[in-house]
Amino acid sequence: MRLFIAVLFSASSIFSQPGILKVGFDIDDTVLFSEPMFQHHIEEHGFPIDFGWINSNDSNFSIPISPTIDLIHYFRSNGHEVYFITARPGKNGEILATYLSEVLEYKVQKNVDLFFMPKDTLNGIKYTSKHRKMHELGLDVFYGDSDTDIVAALKAGIHPVRVVRNQKSIDQYGANYFGNTIKDDSKKHPFKREDLNVFYNKSVGVFGESIYPIIWEGPSED
Repeated sequence: MRLFIAVLFSASSIFSQPGILKVGFDIDDTVLFSEPMFQHHIEEHGFPIDFGWINSNDSNFSIPISPTIDLIHYFRSNGHEVYFITARPGKNGEILATYLSEVLEYKVQKNVDLFFMPKDTLNGIKYTSKHRKMHELGLDVFYGDSDTDIVAALKAGIHPVRVVRNQKSIDQYGANYFGNTIKDDSKKHPFKREDLNVFYNKSVGVFGESIYPIIWEGPSED
């Protein structure tokens, strides 16, 4: 509890207006450990990813990340507004909203406090579109695990906080995590896995974001 309160105060101290904060959260690897669901889809259905299926199956495969759930409850219990912005496409998004409502024990609604903002494609490269919704909502701070979450927050002019991914997610995919720490042999991916600890120890990331080093053991091996 004291850890995320300290992070809250260090992040919110930059805001000029006191009062109610508008706080945003990413979904995958921030609120939900959804790697098992994506892996199941790939094994059973292959590519491309059917996000209608993904949004319908969190209750079967995804695992709530308890420290983030506690943080959401903390914000709401103190009167702050909480929103969720995911890069998933919105097909069957109402089903994800229902699952989040069960996990969080309050009603979450698509296009009310849960928003789907798929990436834009420019010259064959995908870029985040989350910043548009962040700006529209007037968020004060955004919690996310990926580089694109941090970039979106910076583009929206709000304070970014990086949630540290569980090691099992890092093992499955390294992209968008201080570059790709699995492929540390190019200008595009300059950081090694050991370099992550340097950022963690300083509590600041490569984009200047705060780092929220949640302690979560991850899924059981059973």
